Order: sequence, then C-alpha cells, then structure tokens
Amino acid sequence: METMEKKEGQLSPGKQPSPQEIQKKKRKLHWSMLYIGATIVAVLLFGVFNRQFGNVFHTISNLTPGFLSLGILIILVYFVFEGEIFRLLLHSQGYHISFLSGQKNALLGLYYSYITPSSTGGQPMQAAYLLRDKIPVGISTAVLIMKFVCFQCGFVVISVASLLGMYGKLKAENPGIIPFTILGIAINGFSILFFVSLFLKPVSQVFCRLAKRLVSKVGFLRKREGLNETIDRFQADFSSYTDDFKGKQKSLVAGVLLSIPQFIVQMSVIYFIFRSFGYHNVSYFEIVAVQSLLQVSVSFMPMPGASGAQEIGFSSFFHNYFVNDDLYAAVMVWRFFTYYLVVIAGAVFVVADQFWYRRKKLREAAALSPGDGEESLQAEITPKQ
Repeated sequence: METMEKKEGQLSPGKQPSPQEIQKKKRKLHWSMLYIGATIVAVLLFGVFNRQFGNVFHTISNLTPGFLSLGILIILVYFVFEGEIFRLLLHSQGYHISFLSGQKNALLGLYYSYITPSSTGGQPMQAAYLLRDKIPVGISTAVLIMKFVCFQCGFVVISVASLLGMYGKLKAENPGIIPFTILGIAINGFSILFFVSLFLKPVSQVFCRLAKRLVSKVGFLRKREGLNETIDRFQADFSSYTDDFKGKQKSLVAGVLLSIPQFIVQMSVIYFIFRSFGYHNVSYFEIVAVQSLLQVSVSFMPMPGASGAQEIGFSSFFHNYFVNDDLYAAVMVWRFFTYYLVVIAGAVFVVADQFWYRRKKLREAAALSPGDGEESLQAEITPKQ
C-alpha cells in the first residue's frame, strides 16, 4: 500500500528547485501568514463582541478555586483520552505517532469542531495536519471516522442510561425536556449507523463517484491536475481500513470502552462548577446524568459549538440546581471552561504551530536553494524588475 504521496513541491536531495516550484512555495507561505492573521483576528473579535466572555472573569474570582482547579484538571484528562484513543486506532492501522502528537491532534480537532457549524471542520483539519506526519488522507479519514463512531457509541450509551435513571424525576419536575432528549438520542444513534455505512465499499464508491462528478462539473476544479487520481488514492487507502477489519476488532472494542469513561469525564466538569458555587446537596451521578441529557439534546444543533442552544438548554436543564439566583453566572462559567477556554487554547496553539511549520518550510527551502539561508531564498523568489 502506498504510504504517502509526495507533498507538493517536495524535492529529492541535491535537486535544485525550479522557478515554478519556488513561486508555489512562496504562495504557500503567504497563505500560511494569512491564515495566522485570520486566526488572531477571529480570537480578538470573539473576546470583543461576546459580553458573557467579558464578565466571566469577575464571576470566577468569587468562586471556590479548588473546585475550579479540579474542573480544569478534568478537562486535561479528557484531552488525554481523546488523543490516546485516536493513537490506539491509528496504531491498529500500522501508523505510530507520539503522545504529544496525539494530544496536538486532539486539541486541533476540538478547536476546529468548536468554531465550525455542526462541528464539520474538526476531522478535515485533523486529516490535513496528519498529512504532515506522512499519514495518507484516506487512512486518517477512516481512523477519524471510526474515532467519532467510538465516541458516539459511548455518548449514546451513557445518555440512554441517564435518561432511564432520571426519567421518574424528570417526569415529575421537568417533563418538557424529555422529548428533546429522546430526539437527541435518536439523531446521535442514527449518526452511528450512517458513518459505519461509509465503510461498506459500495457506499464509499458512491461518494467517490460523486466527488469525481463534482470535479468534472465545476470549472475551477477541472483545472486542478490530478484530482481524480487523488480521489482514487483516497478510496484505495480508505478501503484498506475495511479490508483487514478483523485485525482491528480488539482496538475498536477498546475504543468504544474507553470512550465511555471519556464522555463521563467530559460531563463531570459541570459537577465541579456546581460545587464551586457552594452547592453540595446533589450527588455527582445526578449532575453528570443531567449534563449528559443536555449534551445529547443540543449536540445536533448546526451552530458552532451549538452556541445559543447550549446556553438555553443549560437554563432549562439546571434551573432546579442553581437556585440562589446564580443560574446565569453558572452558564457563563460552564461555557468558559467547556468551550471558550478550548477555543482560546486551540487558537494559540494553531498560531504557534503555524509559525513553527512556516519556519521549518523556509529552512527546507533555503537548504534546497543555492546561496545562504533565508535571504538567498527571498532573493530567488523576488521577481526581477
């Protein structure tokens, strides 16, 4: 199986870059800087226009710091689960990445999922970053989809258990949220079936044929050389995940089993926020169960990070728990820890990683071109007057 197509502009040792290759590399670097700038602007606008974000620090300063610290620790444990489950599934395909690479992949995936509608940006961007580690897009896409399926299985299992355990109390105290919870479980259960169906070769072949038809119909795509060959390679790599499926069964079962505590850990953040407000009259399991039902009820909303739906849902699900006129403050703190903090950390990491990657590519280009370092590269790529 082909392990990796040559990256565009990659040259063999000793070969000097052509003017076209140098110009192509220059355009890549310019897009890299534009991307960094757009990320910084997005984060600044995020802070300027979000009033809840501006007030949350004052609220946090009045809460119990020990429980807030535990909340942050729980988030870090969730990241470890995310990265390690992905590494486990990738290992079953014969590819190995370091612990730090797994954590980087986890943070980047969550960041792009949180800032794109319906969380559609996470897996594509993870696949793009994994290409740097010489992991073909078809392989990484298959592994990322299976990682999603594992998490969804854990998600649905815990949500169903929470609904069964809380049904009597919900029916007596908050019956209006039950239909939304059942709808959410149904939609998330269907998503498991849909993504599993992609591993059936007839289904994946249909999607690849549709992609080729799109290439033939869209003008600017027709001008891109080798797109059909890229689609064929993607299909071959993606299909290879299914070809030796029996060898992956243990890792898939492990992925599902590990996703259950991962989801519980993610849902536990609200408990420590609840305790930081001074409450202690409700058990850990009840708070986690209610949070699970909230999550399954709003997870299919198309807004980035399910914004709006999460806040409204929190008010509906937790108004019987934050009873000291502090429900709105609790919403702010909860969203800060579970959403805003991840967005900020992800944006900082993306910018730092992009700077590092740009410097790496400049060094590689300078080593391939005659002359001395980056100044020589810039001299070569500057058009003559």
